[in-house]
Amino acid sequence: MNSITILVLACAFASGIYMTNDVKYADSTFLVKQKAILEILQHVHQNDVLLKLYDEAKQFKLFDKRDSYTKPEVVDEFKRFYEHGMLGLNEVFSIMDHEHREEVIALFNVFYNAKSWEIFRKTIVWARFYVNKGMFIYALTVAVFHRSDMTGIALPAQYEIYPYYFFNNEVIQHAQNFTMEGIYEIEEVDDLYTVVIPSNYTAYQDDTNPEQKLSYFTEDIGLNSYNYYLHVDYPFWMGGEKYNVSKDRRGEHYIFQRQQFLARYYMERLSNDIGEIPEFSWYEPIETGHYTSLRSYNGDFFPSRDNHYTVYEEQNYYDVDHVEDYERHFRDAIEYGFITLPGGKYSDLTKPESIEWLGNFFQGNPDSNFDRLNGYWELAKSLLGGSTDPFDLYKIPNTLEHFETEIRDTIFYKLSKNLIKYIFQWQKHLPRYTWDELDFKGAKIESVEIDNKLVTYFEKFDSDITNVVDVEMFDYKPNSALQQFGRVAHYDGYDLVVKTRQPRLNHLPFTFTLHVGSDRAQKAIVKVFIGPKFDEYGHIFTYEESRETFFELDHFLVDLVAGKNDIVRKSQDFSSFVEDRITYCELYKQVMLAVKGEIKFPLDMSEARRGFPMRLMLPKGKRGGMMFQFFFIVAPYVAPNVAQNINLLSGLGQTVSNIFGSGSDSGSCYNDNLPFGYPFDRPINERAWLTPNMYYYDVNIFHEEEMGINTLPTK
Repeated sequence: MNSITILVLACAFASGIYMTNDVKYADSTFLVKQKAILEILQHVHQNDVLLKLYDEAKQFKLFDKRDSYTKPEVVDEFKRFYEHGMLGLNEVFSIMDHEHREEVIALFNVFYNAKSWEIFRKTIVWARFYVNKGMFIYALTVAVFHRSDMTGIALPAQYEIYPYYFFNNEVIQHAQNFTMEGIYEIEEVDDLYTVVIPSNYTAYQDDTNPEQKLSYFTEDIGLNSYNYYLHVDYPFWMGGEKYNVSKDRRGEHYIFQRQQFLARYYMERLSNDIGEIPEFSWYEPIETGHYTSLRSYNGDFFPSRDNHYTVYEEQNYYDVDHVEDYERHFRDAIEYGFITLPGGKYSDLTKPESIEWLGNFFQGNPDSNFDRLNGYWELAKSLLGGSTDPFDLYKIPNTLEHFETEIRDTIFYKLSKNLIKYIFQWQKHLPRYTWDELDFKGAKIESVEIDNKLVTYFEKFDSDITNVVDVEMFDYKPNSALQQFGRVAHYDGYDLVVKTRQPRLNHLPFTFTLHVGSDRAQKAIVKVFIGPKFDEYGHIFTYEESRETFFELDHFLVDLVAGKNDIVRKSQDFSSFVEDRITYCELYKQVMLAVKGEIKFPLDMSEARRGFPMRLMLPKGKRGGMMFQFFFIVAPYVAPNVAQNINLLSGLGQTVSNIFGSGSDSGSCYNDNLPFGYPFDRPINERAWLTPNMYYYDVNIFHEEEMGINTLPTK
């Protein structure tokens, strides 16, 4: 039996990189950082593959370097955790676990407060070998997102760093078997042996409940990664003032994203004839279970939840009453219009801007100044996910207790709906927009055109999962054609790439043209939404009913001229969406070529982590067509309260969602001050609706089978 090389960095260039029109390129200092970050994330469960870094880690005396950190006390705090005994190196980490969270925050604070790049690098090298692997990945990811000297650094896709949370046990086991089985009958191309493993989704495909029809959406690896990065941008444990994210409308954005997930998921349910997201009761059996074949590196399988699962059992009586108390406080605060904060102060909840406090409150972050009710999500997810004992110190976290996997479980959407229904109830107490408030005087949408038939289809997508395979130590192989691009792993001279192939939803590109008349030159904001036209029973939505179901597609600034304006916008340019990530291999190769001076490395490659997957902007629709509606509004431009970071924007692209979240760039995320979801952020007065600057446009979305798509027009 031959041994095999697991090739980590052997790959071709990406066929395309998501880039903006105005791109800055990396200098040598940036490339040193980028290369180091990529290298340290290889095969994190193995300490013997990076021997030089392992030796460096053994030489670094972290606890003797207090003065190398902005706040030396964070080293003391972490030392107390470390000497007391932290989570084992290969145990399953969950940020939703209180004990785990305290430990990883202490680790993050050390990363975050490193005074220089060199100290930061040495600290993460040390942590790579001496702390729990899940904690290390999480703390490093959050630090890269929030340290000012890490702006623009591109991390590998989360599903490549840690594939265990994205691909099922059968795929992982199959990949690992290749290290023992050799390369018999594996095709060799350009000195590489490439294995492609067909992959199903991680929920068992035996029709245990009808919602498994949606696995292609709920288990999309791009969508799951996006949900994870939303959390990493603004972790629920992170205080705004302490970490410089206090001006970023984080509470409002949290509520908006929850509502958007529900709206997008609802359209997918309609496309599959499932319909309304049902509510659940803590005291009644939960009809839909969740059966997962995910397993961790150490072999532990994620807990499953049976159909008709009962939460309210004797061992959970107190905990269920506790989450009900949380929800009662939510309801009371909304109905009374205020809440009493610790110390006797009041928070007024009767104003539109109160959405910021409500969002912070519901997320349970420190900016609500009401930490006595924090812990709702931790307890709710533990109870609903099917964990055998929610408070066992050594329990295996369930799917809901990881941001990388929570949206795979249908109960996630039901729990989110529990939250959003309170927000909709709060909105009913707000004054409705008047005609004059909604009308854009002097501007009118004359007509709308959408070019191309709206078509969705399934395509095959390959992901590189070589990182799940244990390998021998990295070394330079003299005869390797890829030596110039860095380290390769080798087994007796054979180079191997392991990929998995899944079907995923995509759509053909389309273009809309907005014909707008204006009586003068003026700045304006254009917003575009998509939503269902009919419910599952064929009833047409009223304006008020449909506002809860619209999903925002685009949001951009335009300069109107006096007279006729033809605004042409391609779906590829929609500001809230991003293309697929390039693979780790491709990313590393480009860094190495840039280090050698053979290419320039664009700084905006990191944008792909910050937007909704472009492939999923349209719901699947149906083979014979399914009616949806676009909504367009042209609104007056209102400058943001906090000026954008022009230096950041000039390098990373002037969009809305794509750059959302860097804590070090607080307040730089938005190009206007309109409420999220405007004008659907308040109940609709139908007598003061459909002003001249609004336009509804009916569309049919057709779903084509994979083979039929070859006959359709391309870009």
